[in-house]
Amino acid sequence: MKRKKEPTIQNKPQMLIVDDKAVNRYVLKSIFEDSYEIIECQDGRVAMEVLEEKRDEVTAVLLDIVMPVCDGFAVLKYMKETALHSVPVILISSNVDDKNIHKACAYDVADYIQKPFQEEVVRRRVQRVIDLYQTKRTNIEYEQAE
Repeated sequence: MKRKKEPTIQNKPQMLIVDDKAVNRYVLKSIFEDSYEIIECQDGRVAMEVLEEKRDEVTAVLLDIVMPVCDGFAVLKYMKETALHSVPVILISSNVDDKNIHKACAYDVADYIQKPFQEEVVRRRVQRVIDLYQTKRTNIEYEQAE
């Protein structure tokens, strides 16, 4: 029986993980690295540079809220201003309070995952969001082609 060839890194969709804590990036990378090419950033400023460069290649963004230099809300504002709203953003934070949740909703954040991470929950929720966004994008492209 032939084994299915594993996709090379060039064939994998890209996921951007933005968190100032290396351990959080490591945990998230370990959850998704089999299916995605992982791009890591330790602050929002660098994340905005990556998004500008790879705007059509990033499948999803896992974004911490509280970071030095440039926080997650600055990244969300940038994405809204530069029409990157078609890229799903899943906030990752231990700072879960009503104020942050309401603020995140104003930016059309796809989901909100609380730290510490539960691997299977994170995997399923992120994949569900990505699948929904890809289906939506496909439907829009289909409608535009008619």
